[in-house]
Amino acid sequence: MKLTPKIIVFILIISLFGSVLEIWGGSWDITSHALGAPESFFTPPHAVLYSGVGISLIAAIASLGILIKDKEIRDKSFSLGLKLILIGSMIQIVAGPGDYLWHELFGTDGLLSPTHLTLITGILIQSVGIIIGLTRLIPYNFKIVKPALTIGFSALWFIVIAFIFQFTLPISNGETINLNPDPYVAGIILAITMPFFCALIFWGAVKSMNRFGWASASAAGLIILNITANVIPNEALWGFLPWFAIPMIVSIIADGILNNKIKIGKFGEEIAGVLVGAIFLVFSMPLVGMAYIQFYVFSGVSGYTLLPEFSETLAMILAVMSIPGGIMGILAVKLARKKIPIYLESTM
Repeated sequence: MKLTPKIIVFILIISLFGSVLEIWGGSWDITSHALGAPESFFTPPHAVLYSGVGISLIAAIASLGILIKDKEIRDKSFSLGLKLILIGSMIQIVAGPGDYLWHELFGTDGLLSPTHLTLITGILIQSVGIIIGLTRLIPYNFKIVKPALTIGFSALWFIVIAFIFQFTLPISNGETINLNPDPYVAGIILAITMPFFCALIFWGAVKSMNRFGWASASAAGLIILNITANVIPNEALWGFLPWFAIPMIVSIIADGILNNKIKIGKFGEEIAGVLVGAIFLVFSMPLVGMAYIQFYVFSGVSGYTLLPEFSETLAMILAVMSIPGGIMGILAVKLARKKIPIYLESTM
């Protein structure tokens, strides 16, 4: 093999840095628009977002060069990560100019638009590629891989939440096109997909890094991304901050169960899945509140402006939604255990 796997790790970390900027900037952009920032392509959140796109493009070009140059690399399992990074970046390149053109043609848009969906799909594919590449490099025993994976799982978790929001939040009513989802359909989609992927990603983080604490750190990274992008910019939402202790505590407990630090028995993985899935609302708050507060909102009133009130009813809604959330958490763990191969540490 002409090129050392160390170069692959370096490229994956560059791509990871770009994806974090993209994900964080995109989420900040949602909050910025909800707070009434002028609709324009040239905004600070867009600057962060497309800086990430540029960095990701550099990693994609490097990935393409390696895949063309080194046949042995192409035959390695971790090369799939490079290929997905390349595909994701190509999709994002199309989305950038497309988003500018969309704004010019249709003015203000909502959360869901063809260009936004294209962009977030590209970021999602790139994030999956990063996780696959880094996970399959674990047997090479590079010390940087697990810390990078910790951030990678945080970023993947955050982008999956944002992807689900595309189809569930009632903020897709643009200047000329209304793509808001039916509130009942949105509630069902959230109750099925959000807890499933929360449990699935957490399980993957635990099993990939195979040591207590790493997956909890990924959950902490998710919380930090969420707070800084969606809570801190709006002082009215600071009342949600104490609630973030719940997902952190639950993550530590679930991490302990899955790593056998907390002895539960043969159903430990299912119990961990229940715990993580049951609190999916808290992992994805405060924006998730717009999907549920709209049942109490009169026509013409922005759900975002009522999010502070959602914090007062969060306990009641969480109690109700924890039941389907826990069920989906169990299903996620069972499916993951049967279908997802895990690359464990080598003894090299």
